[in-house]
Amino acid sequence: MRRIVLFGGTFDPPHVGHLLMAQLAFEQCDCDAVWVMPSPTPPHKADQPVTPYETRREMTQRLLKGAEGLVLCDVEARRHEPSYTVDTVRILQQAYPDTEFQFLIGSDSLRDLPSWHGCEELSRRIRFLVAARSEAPFRETYQMVRNVLPHLVAQALQMPMLDVSSSFIRERLNEGKPVCGLVPDDVLDVWRKHVEATR
Repeated sequence: MRRIVLFGGTFDPPHVGHLLMAQLAFEQCDCDAVWVMPSPTPPHKADQPVTPYETRREMTQRLLKGAEGLVLCDVEARRHEPSYTVDTVRILQQAYPDTEFQFLIGSDSLRDLPSWHGCEELSRRIRFLVAARSEAPFRETYQMVRNVLPHLVAQALQMPMLDVSSSFIRERLNEGKPVCGLVPDDVLDVWRKHVEATR
């Protein structure tokens, strides 16, 4: 049976932390590939400005270029409605019945999982692979969320603590400050082209 790790996110912009998470998941999980899925219309950010999907898709594609086992997946962009994770997982499991899927998230997202749309069904459908963030240690967070979602199965991804966020990077970019290698230059080129086009 084929094994695929799904890695969804806004990726606004994608950065080296995203790349490291995906690469380590590929190396540690004995999987065939990691499918990286930029969300076209993230429901949890409906009231926030988000860079257009095509720009985020192009940035993500550049981030993944040359990385073994990491594949851009645009399955959510094919749906003309809000992209809830539970719907995406259901669609992929129906389309690929001989594939075992896992879902890669940060421990901060694991902490918020009980607030996700369809979280109970999602916890029954798929196993989670979790990268620890300092504000949400894996063991404590997992135990807390299991009290709400008893069918949840998750394991920790072994990776160094890298607390960098897209919002922090956006803030620095918008202020004209350097991002110190957190975003590869060819990804930054797409970001700058987008920013200049919207001025």
